[in-house]
Amino acid sequence: MNEHRTSTRPGTVYLAQRRVAIGMTLGMIAGAAWAVSMICTLVSWAL
Repeated sequence: MNEHRTSTRPGTVYLAQRRVAIGMTLGMIAGAAWAVSMICTLVSWAL
């Protein structure tokens, strides 16, 4: 019978998930800042 062995440690998965969550949060913040700046630019053109 073959034994199932993994090369990753249990703590590594949580660290990777944390990095993905941080990256997605930073991406959302950057996207929101871009959207606000585009709205401000369009409003300033209309004035």
